[in-house]
Amino acid sequence: MERPAPRLLLAAVCLAALPALSQSPRPVGVLPAGDLRPLGPSQADVIRFLEQATFGPSDALLTHVQRIGLEAYLDEQFAAPVSTYPGLLQMPASTSDGCPTGSPATCVRDNYSMFPLQVQFFRNALGGEDQLRQRVALALHEILVISGVKIQQPSEVAPYLNMLAEDAFGNYRQLLADLTLNPGMGHYLDMVNNDAPVPTSATSPNENYAREVLQLFSIGVNQLNPDGTVVVDGSGNPVPTYVQDTIEDLAHVFTGWTYAPYPGLAPLRHNPANFLSPMVLYRNGAGLDTNHDKGTKSLLSYPGDVWATIPANEDGNVELAQALDNIFEHPNVGPFIGRQLIQHLVTSNPSAAYVARVAAAFDNNGGGVRGDMKAVVRAVLMDPEARGDVKTDPAYGHLREPLLFITGVLRAFHATTDGELAAQATAMGQELFNPPTVFSYYPHDYLIPGTAVQGPEFGILSSSAAEARLNFLNSLTTTGIRTTDGGTAVDLTALVPFAGAPAALAGKLNEMLLHGTMSAAMTAAVTTAVTAVPATNPLLRVQTAVYLVAGSSQYQVQR
Repeated sequence: MERPAPRLLLAAVCLAALPALSQSPRPVGVLPAGDLRPLGPSQADVIRFLEQATFGPSDALLTHVQRIGLEAYLDEQFAAPVSTYPGLLQMPASTSDGCPTGSPATCVRDNYSMFPLQVQFFRNALGGEDQLRQRVALALHEILVISGVKIQQPSEVAPYLNMLAEDAFGNYRQLLADLTLNPGMGHYLDMVNNDAPVPTSATSPNENYAREVLQLFSIGVNQLNPDGTVVVDGSGNPVPTYVQDTIEDLAHVFTGWTYAPYPGLAPLRHNPANFLSPMVLYRNGAGLDTNHDKGTKSLLSYPGDVWATIPANEDGNVELAQALDNIFEHPNVGPFIGRQLIQHLVTSNPSAAYVARVAAAFDNNGGGVRGDMKAVVRAVLMDPEARGDVKTDPAYGHLREPLLFITGVLRAFHATTDGELAAQATAMGQELFNPPTVFSYYPHDYLIPGTAVQGPEFGILSSSAAEARLNFLNSLTTTGIRTTDGGTAVDLTALVPFAGAPAALAGKLNEMLLHGTMSAAMTAAVTTAVTAVPATNPLLRVQTAVYLVAGSSQYQVQR
């Protein structure tokens, strides 16, 4: 029996149409009578935790975390060495495409496109030991965006990706500083070579980075309560966090910065492009920052504000530190960034209380430190709203974005891969490292049409993208994903012993992929479909079951 051609998934994965959970997970984590060993976390909750904290559960990782517990696993991950992206050469100007005559046909792809970074992403995600760090770094990339749409050389993007991974468990204040002076960001949002205005000219500094560091990277456009709800005035209108004058003055702070000079070269007002080192403040031969604006600047004003006004004639480095302190100390940062991390890791519609608890961890890690990312990540993942065997609120969870859909399936079924999977994600609507705008791959405040439910990842779920998800599963479970360099294949042999009992096969996939929450209707449908496949072809029975379960709304909406 041949599998039916893939059908459109758009209606099936609509969050509003998710079937109600009709059964609880089977009991797990129950010790035999008389066994006095401490009871660890349940299998169902560990699977859910690994869906949130990694790129997908695997058998070995599930066993490990059940043995040591969730908190101990977090500690392991905080200490794990960083998986990095390769250092790549800048495209030489001596040839039209950077490749000498006689180079392989893949020379440009392998050296001067996002391809090598995309391959490394999947290798890190599928096999890296620092799963949590890489997962948080992806979330940060989707919040603190630069894009290959403008920065087309991988040599210019790799240092930014490595910076996100290095800072993922550091302090958000340091992350803001490293982001601000990252040359990739400087090029993407035009802070590099942003000149101080000439008194006789009407030209003003570029405002792109000044605007986005406020709007997208720190505080958002409206004042927030500690629980992330919007502060309103007496007329019920949102109270803005800043005005245009704030952006203009902050843009003046960000003047005078250029690429770091290469060793042995004298510094210039505009140094040649260098993406390997943080940007530097230009100084003339006398050590003066003559390309930095020296006027008085008004920044953010809020109770307990830091450096709301920067006096005239400050050094540019001092001003930068004062401005970043002013932004970092704003009370919005905890709820604004914390809510987005919750959305990326756990659920699109966290309660106000959940946001407040994460924001409190941002404000104080328990030792008086603000901005400790380890404390924030721990608060996101260990919150009562994140933990538990099953969630029954129909608005809970989030659609697996293409990258997480791909890695989740592959890690569940022991995939071998050459890492060439970016084309699969692109077909599903997410072109890795090439988000279309500074607002990322999808809008974080996207509402599912006809509802008041946020579903950011649904913003890129077109009918063709939904079909591409099924086509991916169809190829993966039959021929594998074939590429010129090898491809990707999953190992389904461990499921073949269950093929003779279709209900048991459905139950095993329920345990692996849905942590025991498969609805009775879905269980019956999968069992019926598998039974229709001749018992003489057990592998096709397994392929059919995996295709149906992984392609279902109940799997694609991670809960």
